[in-house]
Amino acid sequence: PRVPQTGELVALKKVPLRRPEDGLPPQTLREIKALREIEAHPHVIRLRAAFAQGPAVVLALELLVGDLGGLLRAAPAPLPPARVRALLAMTLRGLGHVHRHR
Repeated sequence: PRVPQTGELVALKKVPLRRPEDGLPPQTLREIKALREIEAHPHVIRLRAAFAQGPAVVLALELLVGDLGGLLRAAPAPLPPARVRALLAMTLRGLGHVHRHR
């Protein structure tokens, strides 16, 4: 789907609410809050929007070509050490950025 205002393609993450009368689960609230507060970084996915849809919350996230799991499944085993170092460095840079923003 595309963001109507910008035409940007996004990935949608649907979080079903098991008990809508109880509101959003705390982990979903933390995820939304954290993604909204984190400044743009090349190794951290960006939240474009969050909205209710029936008994669920939908997060519109930056669309990426792939993910680490898919990349690892498609790669020859074992990965070359240089590739492992590069993937680990990107992951740690993103994690470090998230931690700096608490």
